[in-house]
Amino acid sequence: MREHLWRPFRDEVSIEERRSILESEIKAALTRGGNLVIPVFALERTQELLLDIATLINSGRLKHSQVFIDSPLAIRATEVFAKHQKELEDLGSGEVFRRPGFHYVEDAAHSMRLNSLSGAIIMAASGMCEAGRIRHHLRHNLPRRESTVLFVGFQAAGTLGRAILDGASRVRISGHDVAVRAQVRRIDSYSAHGDRDDILAWLAAREPIAGTIFLTHGESQAIETLRRELQSRGSPARIVAPEIGERYALPAGEAAKRTQTGRVDLHEALSDDWQNDYARFAVNLKRELQAIEDKRARREAIERMREVLDGFRAHKEKRRSSPVRQG
Repeated sequence: MREHLWRPFRDEVSIEERRSILESEIKAALTRGGNLVIPVFALERTQELLLDIATLINSGRLKHSQVFIDSPLAIRATEVFAKHQKELEDLGSGEVFRRPGFHYVEDAAHSMRLNSLSGAIIMAASGMCEAGRIRHHLRHNLPRRESTVLFVGFQAAGTLGRAILDGASRVRISGHDVAVRAQVRRIDSYSAHGDRDDILAWLAAREPIAGTIFLTHGESQAIETLRRELQSRGSPARIVAPEIGERYALPAGEAAKRTQTGRVDLHEALSDDWQNDYARFAVNLKRELQAIEDKRARREAIERMREVLDGFRAHKEKRRSSPVRQG
C-alpha cells in the first residue's frame, strides 16, 4: 500500500495521537514477520522516534522490540540527547535512549550483518535515501513482501525516497536493479516544518511588510498555492518565487531588485520530470531488452537509442558553432 499525501498543510495531531499512529504502524509491520525499515534524519527525527518507541514499550503498549540505530551521526546526536534526557518534554517514566533493546550500530561490518535479520526495526540515514547506510537496507528489504518501509519525513522530488513513495515497482540502488515488493507506508505527523497555515500566521504577525517575501524550499505547486493565498489576502509586500540562479539586491526598506536572471538549463536539469522519467527508463531498460528474443534485434534497438542520443548531441554542437545573428 502506498500513500501520496504531498499537501501544503497537515492535520494537527497531539503527541499521544502521533504515538498511537506509530504504534499501529510498528505492530502491523512486525506482524508481517519482516523488518521495519525507517529512513531517518540524524538530528531530532531519530531521537523523537526513539523517545516515542521507548514510551510505547515502557507503557506496555509495545513488546520489547529490537531497534537498530544505524547512523554514526545519529548516534553522536543521541548521546547528547541522552546526556540531557531530563530536560526533554513528554518523557514519561522509564529508560529512553539506553534501553537494552536499542542497539547503536557503529561500524560498517555490523551494519552489513543486519541484512540477515527479520522482525527488527532498523533506523538508518539518510532521510531521503540519497546516501548513507539506508541504501543497503533498502536493497535487501525492498524485495521482501513481509518487510515494511516507513517514511517519517518529506521526500523531495527526484530522490530515491520519493520514487519509492510514489509507487515505483523497481528502483536502482548502488548499481543494482531492485524490485519493490515491501509494504510502503508514511507518517506525516513527525514533520518539523511549518505548514501553510503556520507560515501565513507567522507572516501576519510581522505585517506590514514593506520589502519582499521570498518563497523557497518547496515544490513549485505548493509555492504557487502559497503565493496566490498571500495575494488574495492583500499582502502589501512584493512576493517572489525565485528561479534557480537568480540574484537579488536587498536595499534597506525597499523591495528586492533582481540583478541576475535565472538559468533555464539548471531549472530543466533539476526538474522532477526528467529525473523520474530517467529512473523508470534505466531501471526497466535491461528487462525490456532481454524481452527481445532475437539478439540481432536487441543490438539494433541499442544502436537506435545511441543514434538518438548522438543526434541530440550533434544538434547541440551545431547550435553552439553557428554564428550569432546580429539584429
